Amino acid sequence: MGEGLFYEASEMIEFLIEGGWATWNIFKQASIFLLFGFLLAGVLAVLVPQKVLAKLLGTGKIKSVLWAAGIGAPLPLCSCGVVPAAIGLRRQGATPGATVAFLIATPETGVDSISLSYALMDPIVTVFRPIAAVLTAITAGLGINLFGVKARPQTEAPVSAGEIESHNPHDVEHAHAHTPGHAHSHDEPHGPEGKEGVVSAAAVSAPARTARRIYHYAFRQLLDDTSYWVVLGIVLSGIVAAAFPPSFFEQYLNDEFTSMLVMLLIGIPIYVCASEATPLAAALVMKGLNPGAALVFLLAGPATNIGSMVVLLKFLGARVMAIYLGSIVVITLAAGYALNWVYRAWELDPRATFGKATEIVPEPVKIATAVLLIVLLVLSMRRTPVPGEWIWLRDKFAKLSGVWLSAARIRFAVFAGVLALYIGSGLFVVQPGEVGVKSRFGVLVNSELPPGPYYRLPWPFGTHRIIPKQMVQRIELGFRSSTAQETLPARSLGRGRITAAGWNNPTPDTINVPGTYFQKQTSQDDSFLLTGDGNLINLRSAVQYRVKDAIAFAFNVTEPAALVRAATLASLRRVVATSSIDAIYTASRSAIERQIAGAVQEKLNKARAGVEILSFHLIYVHAPDEVHDAFRDVASAREDKLRTINRANIFAVEGVNQAKGEAAAMIEQALAFREQQIRRAQGEAAGFTVRLDEYKRAPELAKFRLQLEAIEEALPGVQKFVRPGAGELKEFDLWLLQPAGAGQKK
Repeated sequence: MGEGLFYEASEMIEFLIEGGWATWNIFKQASIFLLFGFLLAGVLAVLVPQKVLAKLLGTGKIKSVLWAAGIGAPLPLCSCGVVPAAIGLRRQGATPGATVAFLIATPETGVDSISLSYALMDPIVTVFRPIAAVLTAITAGLGINLFGVKARPQTEAPVSAGEIESHNPHDVEHAHAHTPGHAHSHDEPHGPEGKEGVVSAAAVSAPARTARRIYHYAFRQLLDDTSYWVVLGIVLSGIVAAAFPPSFFEQYLNDEFTSMLVMLLIGIPIYVCASEATPLAAALVMKGLNPGAALVFLLAGPATNIGSMVVLLKFLGARVMAIYLGSIVVITLAAGYALNWVYRAWELDPRATFGKATEIVPEPVKIATAVLLIVLLVLSMRRTPVPGEWIWLRDKFAKLSGVWLSAARIRFAVFAGVLALYIGSGLFVVQPGEVGVKSRFGVLVNSELPPGPYYRLPWPFGTHRIIPKQMVQRIELGFRSSTAQETLPARSLGRGRITAAGWNNPTPDTINVPGTYFQKQTSQDDSFLLTGDGNLINLRSAVQYRVKDAIAFAFNVTEPAALVRAATLASLRRVVATSSIDAIYTASRSAIERQIAGAVQEKLNKARAGVEILSFHLIYVHAPDEVHDAFRDVASAREDKLRTINRANIFAVEGVNQAKGEAAAMIEQALAFREQQIRRAQGEAAGFTVRLDEYKRAPELAKFRLQLEAIEEALPGVQKFVRPGAGELKEFDLWLLQPAGAGQKK
């Protein structure tokens, strides 16, 4: 029982650490782009006059919609802030279609969410997202202006934020509400800056005042509106990265239409900011969700929620509402299918392309911008009331559980949880097939720990390493298969768990693609090698190894897997550089594999890496694609030459064998003829001897018989009469009878 609780506590603490580490890495990757997006949003808000917007959106059924969609796309207004802004534009004369187009395009995208998409996703989604948002807005706006009910002219004053909020917060339970004193000011970016922002016009120049207004709007007004939601989105992304196993959605939600429909049904009723939705959608894609479904969530979530739909229904009517929702559903689904088609047509895996934009940013810059953004978020959350949705959830929780979550209780619970997490971080479990190594203040205290539960002092007082000693590990050179996993040298607290893209895919024993260093090592240049006869060859290989000495593996080498890769690549290049391309292609392939495996093992033994090489295989051996056709022609010519020689040899063998057969047949025929003649002569001689004997016994009779035989032989087929001699004739009657067969013609 106690051991089971230990395992559960260890797994829970490991999950929390994984989630916190993933959250930090996602935040670190996104910080510089998020700061840039806020800054650009402030520039747009300050430099674009509000009156110009109202003028452009009030003329022409088509032109006003196009202007509304184009202007609204880069503006960084969230779903709650865009409602009063859109109604205000409507009261100032904007057409209904332009109002709806502005209401859709503005929350779906913004310079902050676009920059965040580039940071956490890839350029394909970054381009697709604003284009799909603009198309959705234009479709809905044109549909309303051309086919919608003509709205009555509005003459009242612009709707205030408080009036808008009166229609959406707690009348509809899941809508977005703002607490008193937190009214949006997006529609008045040029408004007063507060007491701290009031400066003398004589003391500050116009550029300085503009820069101050940009800072005030970007990092006070806009950040205050989104700070809670940005933090929530990043935290939820970290939880998703830690909680869901790799390829979760491929197993349970792999149908495109079903996954898009699910994300659409989730995104339409709830409130979600574009900046909040971006890291969450990226985390879902990294867990196997198709990018089209993620795009549907990114488009439908910010553009719709129950609160904004209630306001839209009241001020623009049911028909406008139907066109508004129908356009969002149709265009977002079409955009999702189009995005999936692009990934399939280009043969791209989004999990391999997401997060690559941050690789160009140095790590110190990422950390510095992350710290700066944390400071800005903390200041914003201190001066901004908690969102109404969070208050609503707190009240619901209090009603259901009877526990009132005050600020002091929340702070105490957070402190206690962090303390418990810190103390419990020393729990670790060694699984079967693994060995543990425990150290205290850098000194090794336990080595070769067998499977079971253990505890050590928390970091920085104690550390541990878990080495998969029995597991066969694989490193691929020149390619990466879809099922291959390069494992970490050891599992330890907070070390080496995040991929180069900043995403975490935790499993009990192995972790995918461990670190930026490995990403650099998997370049396709590893597959092109120069042979000893001066030919370039495209060679892909794989080496399998396992841990032989856990202590040496954990402490003698900083990156054992990197050492194995480097040693294998060096040995491969050396052996290939001294071998001909024909030898690698054909007869010497097995010998080369054994030679490389031995050379790698020798290098690892010299480095005392504690690694045993199990096998090395040349998986793909071909000429480079650029000269592959020429190599194929040469190989074909050589095959033709060999085929001609073989045919000639076959013809020669056939001719010789046929001549030998004919000669043997002639010899046998001659021998048979000789034997026949001998037997015939012997038969005739035997017959003559018999006749001679008969002649000697009765010469006359024999003479008469021979005479008859001679006559019969000389006159065949003729009727003959033989008469006795005169001396022997006494009484002789000759009867001429019709001989047998006389009537027949001969």
